[in-house]
Amino acid sequence: MKKALWYSFLTIVVLLMAVAVFTYVAPHIGWRVNAVLSGSMEPALKVGSLVVTRPVEPEKVKVGDIITFSPVSVGENMITHRVTGVTVNSPVHFATRGDASDKPDPFMVPEQNLIGKICLHIPYWGHFAEFLKTPTGFVLSVVVPGIVVLAMYAVNIWRTLTLQKKQGVAI
Repeated sequence: MKKALWYSFLTIVVLLMAVAVFTYVAPHIGWRVNAVLSGSMEPALKVGSLVVTRPVEPEKVKVGDIITFSPVSVGENMITHRVTGVTVNSPVHFATRGDASDKPDPFMVPEQNLIGKICLHIPYWGHFAEFLKTPTGFVLSVVVPGIVVLAMYAVNIWRTLTLQKKQGVAI
């Protein structure tokens, strides 16, 4: 039972560390990991969901895809909406709409504003991912668990060596 708890704990720590590392590394390879901040895409993407956006060629985006793009007006947050139309003139433009809205967005998204296509979303994990992007979040999710795991292994090694010494086993 004790071993099962240990392996469960270790698995959870490793998974959290992997998510933290992916969240940190993803932007360096062109992918984005973000939280859904508004209800414009509900019920498909709930507020607080984690969305992973991968780069995609504008020509490969089709009606029905959910894309993330830089807004046409400067200073706003990125927007994640569903594509409702594609204009294939050069350059490509996308008509978009949030699922929670009856009306299309009042602008066309030019291809240069396209960040990518949503390839994964996980409900409720977005706030955690945003926290991981902070220095404190990174330290708490990667460095501290790493130190804890190393300390636990060091204690196990020490106990094994001590037990062998008491039993008179040559090391």
